[in-house]
Amino acid sequence: MLERAYFLIIVLPLLALSGCGALKNEPIGPKTAVPPSPSTDISPTSAVTALPETAPTTQPSATPPPPATAVITPSPIPPDLSIDQNDVSLYPAPQIYAGDKVTFQIWPYVPPNVDATDVSITVFVDGRELGDGALNEHNLSGDAFGLVKWGWDTSGQVGEHQIQVALDVDDIIQIGDENPDNNWISLPVTVYGRDLLPETEANATWVTAETDCCHVYVVSGTAAYRDLPQLLVEVETAVQEAASRLDEPPQQPINIYFIDRIIGQGGYAGSDLVISYLDRDYGGINLNQLLVHETVHIIDRQFAPQRISLLAEGLAVWVSGGHYKPEDIDQRAAALLSLDLYVPLAELANDFYPVQHEIGYLQAASFVNYLVDLHGWSRFRQFYSDVTLEDAPTPAEALDLNLQIYYNKTLTDMEADWLAYLDGLGWDETAVTDLQTTLLQYNTMRRYQSLYDPTAYFLHAWLPYPKEVRSHGNPADLSRHPESEINITLEVMLQAASEALQAGNYHRAAIILESVGRVLDNNGLFQDPLALNYHNIVHLAAASGYEVQKVILSGDHAVIWVTDDHSNVLTALNASLKEQTWTLVN
Repeated sequence: MLERAYFLIIVLPLLALSGCGALKNEPIGPKTAVPPSPSTDISPTSAVTALPETAPTTQPSATPPPPATAVITPSPIPPDLSIDQNDVSLYPAPQIYAGDKVTFQIWPYVPPNVDATDVSITVFVDGRELGDGALNEHNLSGDAFGLVKWGWDTSGQVGEHQIQVALDVDDIIQIGDENPDNNWISLPVTVYGRDLLPETEANATWVTAETDCCHVYVVSGTAAYRDLPQLLVEVETAVQEAASRLDEPPQQPINIYFIDRIIGQGGYAGSDLVISYLDRDYGGINLNQLLVHETVHIIDRQFAPQRISLLAEGLAVWVSGGHYKPEDIDQRAAALLSLDLYVPLAELANDFYPVQHEIGYLQAASFVNYLVDLHGWSRFRQFYSDVTLEDAPTPAEALDLNLQIYYNKTLTDMEADWLAYLDGLGWDETAVTDLQTTLLQYNTMRRYQSLYDPTAYFLHAWLPYPKEVRSHGNPADLSRHPESEINITLEVMLQAASEALQAGNYHRAAIILESVGRVLDNNGLFQDPLALNYHNIVHLAAASGYEVQKVILSGDHAVIWVTDDHSNVLTALNASLKEQTWTLVN
């Protein structure tokens, strides 16, 4: 649940739902919520030989050596302005097909003594300058990046091409860029023929439907297109719920785009909503709550256009009655305290998005709930509308100033009162276990994204304005994603863990998540018996012309839901394990 803050001086691309325990500033919860004892219900341990797998790279790349005459001086400490192959992403991802309009996202290293907006970027294709720009975009951590949007029309360009990306080509920056030889990279890119695309994507077009509240956009051939009639009902219900709780109807129709992939946790909002809706939904978020959450980010701008991130995300969770599912927000916050994972409010307010996602959103929601309970919605709404970055040098100071105005309390005093209230609730064992497993679920999910679907990871993803995509880009910008056997296997495992978590089967969820973790630890090798069985089922279906969307594994039997290249219709198949081999039985 992200929201794009278009109006901030530091442009933070959209309010996100995410954080990976293996990444910076994101503490991992306890290793497992429950003891990982063997379970024959979900982990048959037959000795099936794993198919060879290798960890993917984001793009094939190679940097040619500098000319023999070049003298490369050592980089100063800290390192100077530089770029390498991992700093460039191409969209749509992961493959480019003839006819795609390619966007380039550039993430170079910018030293502290260089203003990122002074760094120019230039993109070349086969030696021809394609476009230029600057590092004038920012992610949710505030890191600068550049975009050359839809700069390369690949129509008629099937074959191999060489991409070059250069920084500061005119060598204007001197201090902080002492070594210009590391300011460019070169990487090969293959453009594939459109005949290699699945039929549903090759013929994809935008489809529009209207309700009383909204304009809904889907791409033909997707799950959202198939389920459009019921989605229109979901949309109307969610918008009414958000408007009723905020006591604020939307002033104009809301544009909602349903996309066929996970970005972040499953949605983001700017002037429009982008909602993930797909059959292999490993994000695990209740659709109604996701729609309500993102709708809040649209409606609340009508009375609080410059609200700060902590309050904005806290309000969205509060209105939707939970983060991923209906839940007692305060009881979960008390569980957070019992696990010693609490983040001081000043720290959270000043650097909201890099904090572990579930922790930050939960704390924000509980704090909002406490303030609303103190003196009602009317006063909180006035307070919420007035806390802006124009009030003080930092969000925490702005929060402190307005708390004194509206609640006659400093931030320190209000935080102490709120924590005392939570401490007085005690802690519920189920809430603690649920929270532990939730942290494990989403930290594992983000670790998967960062390694095998990096353009989905919320701190790195390009979160485009959907109207621009519809006007200038490709439907694939919002739908194409990696679909190798390793991706499909890990995603159906994450999906199975999410469903177990939602059902309160924490033991089952933890076992599946630890199995996913072992695959990630082993560079994509399926040596863990449980993961190996999931992988072999996915491989079996692929060999029969199917793409797996969901697996329910129980002992030596599995029910698998599949689609094929020609249709988005879900078909249920049965598979059984006999003599260490999975076979389809129908």
